[in-house]
Amino acid sequence: MNHITITDMMSRWRMLLVFTIVFGLIAFIVSALLPAKYQSDIQMIVIQKQADDKVDAFSATKSAEFLSNIFAQAIYTTSFFNSVQDAPFDVRRTFSHDPEKRQKEWEKFINVKKVNNTGILKISVYDESRKTAEETAKAIAYILTTNSESYHGGGARVEVRLIDGPNTPLRPTVPYIIPNTIVGALGGMIIAMILIYFFPAVQFSTSHTPIDQYAQEVEEMMVYEPTTVVFAPEEMQEDIVSEHFNKVGGTIEFDPEVEELHKRISEFRTTNG
Repeated sequence: MNHITITDMMSRWRMLLVFTIVFGLIAFIVSALLPAKYQSDIQMIVIQKQADDKVDAFSATKSAEFLSNIFAQAIYTTSFFNSVQDAPFDVRRTFSHDPEKRQKEWEKFINVKKVNNTGILKISVYDESRKTAEETAKAIAYILTTNSESYHGGGARVEVRLIDGPNTPLRPTVPYIIPNTIVGALGGMIIAMILIYFFPAVQFSTSHTPIDQYAQEVEEMMVYEPTTVVFAPEEMQEDIVSEHFNKVGGTIEFDPEVEELHKRISEFRTTNG
């Protein structure tokens, strides 16, 4: 089992830093390249009326929550989509003619969330046009408030009201560049920590900088083992040199003046020997 401590992690801070920056940068670039979209939000509340002699707040809340679940699913249906297209608002019309593709486009176009135990629906519409996003949100609210009976069996006892919106910021809100960048950076850091933990022997060239590594190699090259030099007698030096060159297939050629000098030295030694 690997025993990796916080100190071990921090000792490889370069690897953590590189992975964090790279993944954060990738998330930023991808988010920036996505088409900008506006978001328009509305909130609807589902109310179920009860007789005055049978008022039960708990039962009413549970019933409203049940109905809100039905509406949340109904909004994604083809019949609701057609109702939005027929509503008297300037909604988006450029959807695919293929039913399956159109269904997927509609699901990406809107987002429905339920607030638990309240019967409240939060509906968001996304579009590259601010006006289209807001007009579509108005159309959804219009259908739910005027034609909600088509999606439940409660009759007049069930009422749907618009309680907030549509709220449409002046600037695009999608993609979420800053949050995506932060998530990408954190993801890169986590990946680096996982690699360090499961592959502790792999250094990833982060324990030493290239300069440190080069300096270490130079230092190792500068260490030599001591060498003992033995000088041969003068009369053997010429023979040793000749033998060496003969082994390597070379020849020895002396300068004529140097050769003449050697002869005189030899004659002098012979005469005085």
